[in-house]
Amino acid sequence: MLRRYNRLLVVTFVVADFLSALVAFALAYVIRFNTGLVGLAQPAPPFDRYLLIAPFVAVLVVAAFQLQGLYRLRRGRTRVDDFFGVLVGSLLGTLLGVLGTLYIQTYHLSDELKAQGYLEVSRWVWVLFLVLNVLFTYASRETVRDVLRRRWRAGVGLKRVIVAGVGDLGRMVADRILEHAELGFQIVGFVDDRAAAGDAIGYRGLPLLGTLADLPQICAQEKIDEIYVALPIEEHVKMLGIVELRARGGREAHWVPTPVFLTL
Repeated sequence: MLRRYNRLLVVTFVVADFLSALVAFALAYVIRFNTGLVGLAQPAPPFDRYLLIAPFVAVLVVAAFQLQGLYRLRRGRTRVDDFFGVLVGSLLGTLLGVLGTLYIQTYHLSDELKAQGYLEVSRWVWVLFLVLNVLFTYASRETVRDVLRRRWRAGVGLKRVIVAGVGDLGRMVADRILEHAELGFQIVGFVDDRAAAGDAIGYRGLPLLGTLADLPQICAQEKIDEIYVALPIEEHVKMLGIVELRARGGREAHWVPTPVFLTL
């Protein structure tokens, strides 16, 4: 279910980015040639020629975003991360568009089409496209981000998390996740070997669900998506079982402290 949701989200981003690039390129033409904001040294080229180029440019922008890693979903990604990712991706996409149109025009167009100005794009259009594409793409991603926050607050699409270890480290993990509910995590509870002594008290109202040996069954019953391992280093032997569980169940496991945890 979660993987299908993530794939759908990536497809949504790709489609939104493609459409944003199309609109940005068309609007750049309108601003350059139809508004009078920039003086014309020669008659404006036909709009339909730019429309033919727009899908090619949009595909290059999506490819640039892929190279930039904008379609690798990462919770905790900030607005600053998104903005600079979109900016660098748009710069790369624009550069690819310039080089691509020049290459095709130079090596693959007939002399007749070259004389008619096919694939010639105004430098002002490229500049305007870059600015507009950054604005449109960033705005669309902010819209998606806002929709996700609303869904997560409503309990939809949350990643279910269990913490292995209810000591100081495990409680610190719980504190961090509970303080950042906007990231879309839901802590189900803890597992710790102290449960074998009949202790069912967890932390901050979160239950102690069982021992580390019970983790496979608990993960299956509670439909756990991610495991945060907050065990003392001297209990490394117990961690090996979690590694095996991760490999069998396809769940994500994070060892604390780790760079993944610090991004929270």
